[in-house]
Amino acid sequence: MPLDGIWARSPYLHNGSVPTLRDLLEPVHKRPDQWLRGSDILDTSKVGYRSDGYGTAPEDLFLYNTKIPGNSNSGHEGKVYGTELSTDDKDALVEYMKTL
Repeated sequence: MPLDGIWARSPYLHNGSVPTLRDLLEPVHKRPDQWLRGSDILDTSKVGYRSDGYGTAPEDLFLYNTKIPGNSNSGHEGKVYGTELSTDDKDALVEYMKTL
């Protein structure tokens, strides 16, 4: 899959269980367990759409719960996926992804 426009393709993973690219670079235990899905407001710092409910009517959002079967945000973890990078390296990678 090409990476161009990756900043506009959130949420991430096959089931849309990770709201932002920055969250995807965290180990599973640090990724959000629950978040609000359905916003069309970009989160320019974490790269994805806002998942905190800001600026979107509550009736336009739903609570995504990764503990429900089929909604898991596990996997894609470890050195090969960047979850072991330093905080500075993760931030630099996200900044790079914004340019695509």
